[in-house]
Amino acid sequence: MKKTFIIEEKFVGYADIPIEAETEEEAMRIYRNGDYTIYDQDDNFYDYEFVKIRTQEEYDKESYYDGNNFTRESNKWKQLH
Repeated sequence: MKKTFIIEEKFVGYADIPIEAETEEEAMRIYRNGDYTIYDQDDNFYDYEFVKIRTQEEYDKESYYDGNNFTRESNKWKQLH
């Protein structure tokens, strides 16, 4: 029986995220917390690099839905950004 494998890669790309806030500091806090819904992603990506491969089951264990967004390893991402 075949398994599904998830290949993770990273790449350079750009996105515009409109955030409503009173100050730049508040906007950055909202951004860092991931408390936004609109994410206008550019179609141009480059410098693709393989990160890792894992089974669908392993991927599902690392993923969660926070009520607004489906994210992978979200706490790690928030610590880095």
